[in-house]
Amino acid sequence: MLKKIGLVIGIIVIVIVCAIVAFYFRAQSMASNIKSQYAGLQPVDLRKINDGVYTGSFGDFLVAVKVNVTVKRHRIDEIKIVEQKCGPGYEALDTVDRIVKAQSPKVDAVTGASGSSLAIMIAVNRALK
Repeated sequence: MLKKIGLVIGIIVIVIVCAIVAFYFRAQSMASNIKSQYAGLQPVDLRKINDGVYTGSFGDFLVAVKVNVTVKRHRIDEIKIVEQKCGPGYEALDTVDRIVKAQSPKVDAVTGASGSSLAIMIAVNRALK
C-alpha cells in the first residue's frame, strides 16, 4: 500500500515539475517575442493617417490586447482597450495616456507591467500602420 502511495506521489511530483518547466520556457519565448516585436516598431507618420477609428491587436501566451485608436486632425485623440488578457494588476493602463501625450506608440513601459505595456504599444502601432 505504501509503495502505491509513493508511486502516485512520485508521478504527481514529476507532472508538476514538467508543467513548471514547460511554463517557464513558454513564458521566456513570449517575452522574447514581445521584445522583438517592440524593437521592430517603425515610427508612425500621423500626417498620413486620416481621421477615423483604427483597430489593432497583439497577443502571445499570457498577454493579449485589442485596441481602438481614434485619430482626429492627424493626432492620436483617444485609445480604448477593447479586450485585454493579463494578470490582475498588470493592465498597464497608464501606457494609453503616455501614448496619447507623446503622440507615438513607442513610450516608456509601465514599471511592473512591461509585458502588457509593450503589447499595448505594439497593438497601437499595428492599428496605425
